[in-house]
Amino acid sequence: MSHSVPKPIPAPKLPIAGQAFALIAAAGSSTRYGKVKKEFEPLGGLTVLERAIEPFIACCAGIVVTCPVGAKAAFEAFFAQSALRPALLRLAVGFEIVEGGIVRQESVRLGLRALATLGCTEGVVLIHDGARPWISRVLIQKTLECARDGGACLPLMPLTETPKIVEEEYIATHPARAHTMTAQTPQAFSFPEILAAHELAHKEHYNATDDAMIWDHYVGPVRWIEGERQNRKITFKEDIMNGPALRTGIGYDIHPLVEGRPLLLAGVRVESDRGEAGYSDGDVLWHAIIDAALGAAALGDIGSHFPPGAPEWKNADSTELARAIFRMIKERGFAIVNLDCNVICERPKLGPYRERIRNAIAETFELPPEAVSFKAKTKEGLDATGRGEAIEAQAVVLLERR
Repeated sequence: MSHSVPKPIPAPKLPIAGQAFALIAAAGSSTRYGKVKKEFEPLGGLTVLERAIEPFIACCAGIVVTCPVGAKAAFEAFFAQSALRPALLRLAVGFEIVEGGIVRQESVRLGLRALATLGCTEGVVLIHDGARPWISRVLIQKTLECARDGGACLPLMPLTETPKIVEEEYIATHPARAHTMTAQTPQAFSFPEILAAHELAHKEHYNATDDAMIWDHYVGPVRWIEGERQNRKITFKEDIMNGPALRTGIGYDIHPLVEGRPLLLAGVRVESDRGEAGYSDGDVLWHAIIDAALGAAALGDIGSHFPPGAPEWKNADSTELARAIFRMIKERGFAIVNLDCNVICERPKLGPYRERIRNAIAETFELPPEAVSFKAKTKEGLDATGRGEAIEAQAVVLLERR
């Protein structure tokens, strides 16, 4: 809309005084992300949502979080146990969770109403996506200061690829990239005017792409500042690659060799007069591989998932334990790239079993056999393993985020 056209809502008197408030929008369904709500995914010791909220606590007097319809009790239970709870309880005006609407615009309107109920009648509100966990305090402060000076402000980023406007199967327009940018959050506004604008948009059934568009339509021009590349929004699984794409883990295990037990290596039975002693089936190779995979994903060790002494793991099939860990790793967004393992024992000779062991590991982890390396070593008579009293295994696993 042209800025020369009179607006329905008078622009605020500048500069904007008063406190700052935050509205965190988290009422979406995460349909494009997957089966879990992306805001509750773990990220660096907190969740995505907690990461998105934390930088606002220092500069805001009150914070409202929108949640999906019917999820308020679950959100309240979550924040009751949150590491942020002490800081949220110290907010001058308070912290509130409110159910949103079917679309984001409706959720923001309801969130703004909740802020008004908390006592936000003037000042600046920062509206931020709950799925933007990498927001910095610096960008928040810059956006807030710009909004105080101009009434409304949002961060923008230049396009890195050439935009096109299409109509059906053809390109209709070739807009200049220099004048086209992408919007980030937080978007900051004088509170009374943005609430009034949202209420009027609701009354008139005016649908906007974001809050800046509503302000522009009903109040006036919106200032912008340069955003930050790291301040990206999580939409798909691959967007949450918060750490290195590749991660490695090391695993090690040792078991005594005793009579009356089978010798199992990755589920393959090896002919021997003695086998591994253990609470489960004692498969020393699987145990080393499991520890390596868990270590790469930072998910603890085998004992934390299958504690020895628990009745359900007595004589457990370690191949099934490996499958369970494989599923867990996949659910965290990881895939196994390859693994390398050693088994150290004096006897029996393991060379004849090499391909069967490689294939067993590959099948369990849904890998091509060439992604699995298996080597057999001895201790040349040194220590308990060298004397034939024990068997050891070592493994290195490489994971990739996908």
